[in-house]
Amino acid sequence: MEQPKWKNHRAVLWVALVVLVATVLRQIGARVDGLLDSFCNVLRSVLYIGLFAAWGISVRRRIVQPQERRYLTAIAGLMVFWITVRTMRYLLVVDPWVLRHLWYLYYFPMLFIPFLGVFAALSLGKPEHFRLPQWTALLYIPAAALLLVLTNDLHQLVFAFPADAVVWENDYQYAIGYFFVVGWQVLCALTALVTMLIKCRVPNSRRFFLLPFVPVLLALLYGGLYIFRVPWLRAVAGDVTVVFCLLFAAVLESCIQCGLIQTNTGYGKLFEIGTIGAQITDGAYHTRYASSNGMALSQDVMRTAEQGSVSIDKDTLLKSSRISGGYVLWQEDIADMTALLERLEENRKTIADSNSLAEENYRTQAKINTLREKNRLYDQLQKQTASQIDLLDGLLNQYEAETDPEITRSLLAKIGVIGAYIKRRGNLIFIEEKAAVTDTAELSACLEESFTCLQFMDVECALAIPAGQTIPVRDAARVYDLFEAAMEAALEDLRSVWLKGRALEHAVIFYMEVESETDLSPLAGLADSCVWEDGVWRFTLRVGKAGEAV
Repeated sequence: MEQPKWKNHRAVLWVALVVLVATVLRQIGARVDGLLDSFCNVLRSVLYIGLFAAWGISVRRRIVQPQERRYLTAIAGLMVFWITVRTMRYLLVVDPWVLRHLWYLYYFPMLFIPFLGVFAALSLGKPEHFRLPQWTALLYIPAAALLLVLTNDLHQLVFAFPADAVVWENDYQYAIGYFFVVGWQVLCALTALVTMLIKCRVPNSRRFFLLPFVPVLLALLYGGLYIFRVPWLRAVAGDVTVVFCLLFAAVLESCIQCGLIQTNTGYGKLFEIGTIGAQITDGAYHTRYASSNGMALSQDVMRTAEQGSVSIDKDTLLKSSRISGGYVLWQEDIADMTALLERLEENRKTIADSNSLAEENYRTQAKINTLREKNRLYDQLQKQTASQIDLLDGLLNQYEAETDPEITRSLLAKIGVIGAYIKRRGNLIFIEEKAAVTDTAELSACLEESFTCLQFMDVECALAIPAGQTIPVRDAARVYDLFEAAMEAALEDLRSVWLKGRALEHAVIFYMEVESETDLSPLAGLADSCVWEDGVWRFTLRVGKAGEAV
């Protein structure tokens, strides 16, 4: 669920406090010697390792897509590794050869942190089973080649030491290889950010997504100043390991906060703005989430609703249902029913005192007939969609019992697909009661709503039906029933669905392709033809235009 804003602010304050304390410890350690200096440096390293480890744990809890979550967690692990190596170099080692190679080892996380950022960006918006294309493995070649810094002692193509130096330490010059390494880092970081920006799904908001570029520009500025060894920079922020880790973590966290990287949050806000008056409580009836139009209820009233519906006032009923970890309570508006009952009572009294008994009886009978007609239509809808209603009930029971956020997200998408069919199939039934024919635009509306729900399951959808064609309503229902039967059968491994209509002189031919490994041959009786080829099921259904024979 979404964290309250004060909790987000509190997290920022904690990070700022850790950085401030670590900075103070660095300044103290630079001015003292001996045991106090070592204590300050060790404590500072512990603070940073804990900070980046906590950020990695936070990322694992918030990110939805499994592959993207693994890449970001690996980045956090590389930051912890980098800080650990830096700590060993400055606090535990004195041998010049070991010191130099620990310094070279910095470049392993320096190269692969932005590199993994590119892979994380390529994974954005992909389904849970997504794997990067095989060609991306080629990107490991330049990244691995640039690890030549680890063998710098053999060639000095990255850091060049004086020829007369007895011990190779801090007296060095940057060679050509160093600039290739820096260029690779900058290229990967900018590629990752631009890819995230291009994949952004939030409309008209990209001007707000310039925030992640601020830490990138700061990193470029810092890197330039560090290369030229500006004296004041080394005194204020000379720990290049910490600075780059903080800046790159800031880049990724900015992407998360801006919405460039999708997270498993926002459900609380969605529930709050819902139109139904409802609230979710824990087992002790303490309200955890409430919609904006939900009533404030006492715990006694909530407990009473466990036994059945409770009348809050003459126009509102309170209902309750047990869920995992607590209860969900919602208010049902019965104002129309109450008004109808009151009106019936008034009519009864009026009829008793007037000569309009027959007229009132007629009106009452008309209402009864109307209700009977509605009940008949609802019964017809229930009979037509009985299997979908049972399937929907089973999915809802699974959703209430499930605690894994990834599984509940998948269940919600499936519930949306079934619910869209029930709603739109009912529309076709009601249309057929008034007219025998309809425009293909009505069928397109049914399919578009179902496609919208399928896209939440990361299913690729395409629809092309010619408008302005008049067909019998029963044939439109046949096409929609065939589509729904295929979707329900292939729901677990559905990858794409394509439906196209082609208008002829006297008929409209519908073509449907479903990419799925599920056996859809039992549906052949619903179509004119059914063919399976290369993992794709192809169906054809020919219907006559209104007034025309097929």
